[in-house]
Amino acid sequence: MSDRESLLNPCIKSIGPSKARIMLLGEAPGKDEELTGIPFVGYSGQELDRMLEEAGISRSECYLTNVLWTRPPDNKLQEKFCVKKKECGHQLPPLSQGRYLHPDLLPELDRLRQEILSVQPNLIVALGNTALWATLGVSGITKLRGTVALSPYGYGKVLPTYHPAALRDWSLRPIIVADLMKARRESLFPEIRRPARFVHINPTIEEVRAWAPTAKSARLLSIDTETRQKLISCISFSADPDHAFVIPFLAWRKPNHSYWSVEEEVEVRKIMQSVLASPVPKLFQNGLYDIQYLLRERFKLWNISEDTMLIQHALYPEMPKSLGFLGSIHTNEAAWKLMRTRGEDKLKLEESE
Repeated sequence: MSDRESLLNPCIKSIGPSKARIMLLGEAPGKDEELTGIPFVGYSGQELDRMLEEAGISRSECYLTNVLWTRPPDNKLQEKFCVKKKECGHQLPPLSQGRYLHPDLLPELDRLRQEILSVQPNLIVALGNTALWATLGVSGITKLRGTVALSPYGYGKVLPTYHPAALRDWSLRPIIVADLMKARRESLFPEIRRPARFVHINPTIEEVRAWAPTAKSARLLSIDTETRQKLISCISFSADPDHAFVIPFLAWRKPNHSYWSVEEEVEVRKIMQSVLASPVPKLFQNGLYDIQYLLRERFKLWNISEDTMLIQHALYPEMPKSLGFLGSIHTNEAAWKLMRTRGEDKLKLEESE
């Protein structure tokens, strides 16, 4: 291709109501779409129709479009439509590591922006990594799918999920259906509605004393440990869905890296032992991991009754069972694993040098 030859060659148009609640945003047209000029009419589009029906969504009520209206040669977008950073000439983030959208295709993004601002859907369902990149400015569909986020470009609410073309791996199908069921719920309103959560961090010894009776009278007590360098860094407890209490142990910025004084930690551990050994039913996620650390530090446990990872696997053996996945399916939380900074890890490394 010469420098004067443009890649831009639109071959499809968008379809759907001009003020649809849901915008289904794909990547680029394939062979069937190029022949008909309509998005999502090939095999992937037909399977998308079936999944939409299972999720209770009518395709006719959705606005369907693609990030690109130009078909990539041989359907190889990364190879044909991307360049290295020094060749891109723009400040957009990469579609994948070291791969940037070809500058000739930037008018496609301008067209997409005008479409979104014109339709103003309550929700954009970003199908696949390219749609995720175009709406949220990031990549990594596996980590971000299923979680609702606000577009930094002013596009409103976005729910990423896998592109139906990814169904070469058939195990992804129930995940896409579950995400589309969430999309149906989220399409009823334009704003993001997060549940109110109250997390008590950095408690005083007096607050730990006051917390213990609540924990020991709970109907069900959720417990989660965080570890660093084979030590428990903190333990979180939740006696109801809206409140959590975090007891820290490691504090890298304090002398001896301990959050408590020696006397305080002795008392805190006694209080924790009384909670862990109480008859209150206790819930973990992948509890075998937490329990090994608790036992290693000489805590005795009683009435471990539930494990969300095991329950998920028993009910839905075809689906993943990690905490991040469970959060994306069963809650409306953000992708909290990506909210964690690495600043403390860096500080720990610097202090050890």
